[in-house]
Amino acid sequence: MQTKITDPNEFWKAVLGKVEMEISPMVYKTIVSRTEGLYLDNSTLKVSCDDKFIQKNLSTKYSEIIEDAVKDVAKKNLKINFTVSKDKIKRNEKDELGPLFSQQKDIETIHEEKRAKSNLNPKFTFDSFILGKNNNLAYAIATAISEKPGELYNPVFIYSKVGLGKTHLIQAIGNKIIESKPGMRVVYTTGETFTNELIETIQSGKIKGKYTANQFRDKFRKADVLLIDDVQFIIGRESTQEEFFHTFNALYMSGKQVVITSDRPPKDFDSLEDRITSRFSSGIVADIQIPDTEMREAILRAKRDEENEKVTNEVIKYIAEKVDSNVRELEGAYIQAVTYAKATGSELTIDIASRALGGTIKDKVVKNINVNEILKAVCLYYSVNTQDIKGKRRNKELVIPRQVAMYLMKEITDIPFMSIGELLGGRDHTTVMHGVGKIQNEIAETGKITQDVINVKQIIFNN
Repeated sequence: MQTKITDPNEFWKAVLGKVEMEISPMVYKTIVSRTEGLYLDNSTLKVSCDDKFIQKNLSTKYSEIIEDAVKDVAKKNLKINFTVSKDKIKRNEKDELGPLFSQQKDIETIHEEKRAKSNLNPKFTFDSFILGKNNNLAYAIATAISEKPGELYNPVFIYSKVGLGKTHLIQAIGNKIIESKPGMRVVYTTGETFTNELIETIQSGKIKGKYTANQFRDKFRKADVLLIDDVQFIIGRESTQEEFFHTFNALYMSGKQVVITSDRPPKDFDSLEDRITSRFSSGIVADIQIPDTEMREAILRAKRDEENEKVTNEVIKYIAEKVDSNVRELEGAYIQAVTYAKATGSELTIDIASRALGGTIKDKVVKNINVNEILKAVCLYYSVNTQDIKGKRRNKELVIPRQVAMYLMKEITDIPFMSIGELLGGRDHTTVMHGVGKIQNEIAETGKITQDVINVKQIIFNN
């Protein structure tokens, strides 16, 4: 006669033993195993989940497998209730704050300070990440390692085409770890920034008081979690690849979490050293696909609700059907349509959206635009000449067109900041980053420059 299990967690462990045999090891480890039995009586089983993503998957995708396993263990049907427990997160947060917590500092202030130090954008969180079939696996892996950095998968390599959410996801990992494990040191950087910092270190290392090689290495090698975005920018630079390999290796060998994103999988890095490619492939590799129409609609609806805009579902569907390249282009088209309607005092209908976006967006997206065409369109719109844009003068009549050119070159072609700086008169990459950021802020606040950007885009794509 089988002994009846009355302890909820022991009962749930027995259920997990059966579920594990029915699903893939990856799904079990990243989703199903991150649970525990919370309550059990004659009719109900309550299961605690680490987060909402796990709760949703267990309640829908894997519910049938779990129900069968529960019935097999209990010898009858039980009502299963999956819940998200926040107590454990709060408890861990207080424990790991340690001396910081005793300083009577506001927890959110501590988080903000650590985000700023780690170069993380607080807007990029798992809660604000729109989940769909195109990114489900990458999201599951990201949430799993944010709960147990360095323990589950290492390294993690996420790749996709431009504008599909790699940066959002990798920064969400950092933000989550800072919130739940603030005792850990998180460092976020891009392949381009890593390269630039190394170049600056080499150039200034012998000058007293400047950023030294040891400081550069300590910054990255003393991290508990290293997040490197767009790693493709280190390709072709021997000294950068060498430094990156040793940094990567030092962290990997000491069990620190490394997460990397790129625009291609490791096997497609033809000019990257084999030993680096091998390290990339030694952990887990996941991709993010282009979202389908339903997913694109969900993204735009979320943006509409966040901005509290009066945009109908019909208009959202129209934009989602027209822009199928990436999320960045999709959100850009949405902002363009909303701004155009406001500027003309019109209600945003499908006809107005079509006018604002210049007809068929699909034709625009696939059109090959180069930086010289962008520069020419900016000069035409602002009635300035190319040499003035590239020159050193900083009067307002030139600074704004110059920054708009920087922004559009980065948005449309996504070439490196260094390359844009070289094209625009040999400017430093930090100047370009500042210029792009200024225009991005203006667009976020729907200022006057927003309409200028829309008008310049129409010149670019209609030529």
